[in-house]
Amino acid sequence: MIGDGALWIWNIAEEQFHGATQIVDLYHAREHYWAVGRACLKSKEEQNRWAEDRRLELNDGNVEAVIKAIEALETQPEYDKELCAREIGYFEKNKERMRYADFRKRGLFVGSGVMEAGCRTVVGQRLKQSGMHWTVKGANDIIALRCSLLSNRWEDFWEYRAAA
Repeated sequence: MIGDGALWIWNIAEEQFHGATQIVDLYHAREHYWAVGRACLKSKEEQNRWAEDRRLELNDGNVEAVIKAIEALETQPEYDKELCAREIGYFEKNKERMRYADFRKRGLFVGSGVMEAGCRTVVGQRLKQSGMHWTVKGANDIIALRCSLLSNRWEDFWEYRAAA
C-alpha cells in the first residue's frame, strides 16, 4: 500500500489490507525534506547540496540520517523550529514505511506514479472523454472490461462470467 504519509490512509490500509506492506510515496517524502531545506538554508546552492545528500540517504532507506540532518540545521540563522519539528515527526512516524532500499530489493514500487499512470490509462482514457456521464454501476462495468482487456485476461474474464 502506497500513501503520502497521512494517518487516515494507514488506518484504511490496516483495516482493509491488514498485514500489507505500507510504503510512503518517495516523491512525497522528498517534498518534506525539500521544505526544510528551502526554509532553513539561504542559497539555492546550499539547498540543492543539502537535499541531494538527503535524497541519497532516503534512497538507501536511512531515515535516521535524514532526521539527524534536519536536527543539525538548528545552528542555521534561518532555522524554522516549528517546521523542522513537524518534519522530524513526519519522518519518525513513517520511518518503517521509508525503507526504500529494502522495498526495492523485494521488487516493490516505492512511488505511486506507476499506479497513477495506470489509472489514467484504464479509467481516464475511457471514462473521462468529453460529454460522457456514467452511473457507478456502468463505470464499474466498463472499468472491469478495460482491466481485463489491458491485462491480456479478456478470455479469462468471459470464461469466468460464463461459469458464474
